[in-house]
Amino acid sequence: MVQIPAVRLTARVHHGDHLLLWQARGSSDVRAGTERHVLTEGTAVWVPVGTRHALQVHENSVLLPMFFGLEDTETTLQRVTVFRVDDDLSTLFLACIQAQQTALQPDIDLSRQLLALIELQPAITSALTMPRTPEAAAVASALRANPGDRRPAAALAAAAHVSLRTIERAFVRETGVTLREWRIRNRMESAATLLSSVQRIETIAHRVGYTDVSAFRRVFKAHFGATPAKYRAGLGEAVPHAV
Repeated sequence: MVQIPAVRLTARVHHGDHLLLWQARGSSDVRAGTERHVLTEGTAVWVPVGTRHALQVHENSVLLPMFFGLEDTETTLQRVTVFRVDDDLSTLFLACIQAQQTALQPDIDLSRQLLALIELQPAITSALTMPRTPEAAAVASALRANPGDRRPAAALAAAAHVSLRTIERAFVRETGVTLREWRIRNRMESAATLLSSVQRIETIAHRVGYTDVSAFRRVFKAHFGATPAKYRAGLGEAVPHAV
């Protein structure tokens, strides 16, 4: 079985390039400017030139960077932006990485085509912060890996060998929300990612831990301001809040 260790990148600034980070596998924590985002598989973040950023790629995860020179790039993306990556965009990302890192150069500028597409993508505003305390971080990582985990909070705390009170206090102190609120946000962000690749809403609901599809639709709409179907069509603005 392949084992890929976690990797941390300390804070830095690119003064001559915009940066695009594509979460091809697994998940990562990205801090860009004053914002912190949890990237899950099938999402990407645009980091404008001059933005201080740091990141940690989690175990068994792959985060791929692309660079866009400031002098050669005209774009409307002027702030840190997280967006979903569908199959077509994934293919274009791979082609751009190939062009940037090898001698295989296409006859056209793929970066301009890529920028035109991502400028049209509905942004995902991610407010999901990972706790720092090791035990709480272990619970959060387990839920990130399996958002459909239906174990009660007490069982999650027991698996981390601490009391539920300890875990609850760590989540409120370090993420600003309760474990229950964090869990809902995690499920909704995972569902938003799945909408780009999984057709049936029922399947997505079950993947993120809901046996009642109607309940899933209600929570999703309260979280994002749009039904799953409208969100998929790009009609909803992803603005998460405590539910």
